[in-house]
Amino acid sequence: MNRSTKRNRIDAAVKAEAPAARKLSHTIHEFAERPFRETRSANVLAEYLETRGFRVEFPFKKIPTAFRATWGSGKPAIGVLGEYDALPNCGAEGGSWGHG
Repeated sequence: MNRSTKRNRIDAAVKAEAPAARKLSHTIHEFAERPFRETRSANVLAEYLETRGFRVEFPFKKIPTAFRATWGSGKPAIGVLGEYDALPNCGAEGGSWGHG
């Protein structure tokens, strides 16, 4: 498979997943949960990954809002750390929690 074909396949996969990923992003944004209390956000994100073939370990390392999602085996191994807790004074209302 040549480079152009690979790029086209990746582009098509990203475009196909974009609506669901955007919806997920908006859902998490609406929750605006405080640090270590982002249970709804963690649950919808873990469910999203699980429905796409990832094996999800939840909770992870005894942190109730942390999880590890893995897919496949071998190398390369790629890790992603996501932070989605809200921040104080970033909400729509003065003094409320929201995302920066």
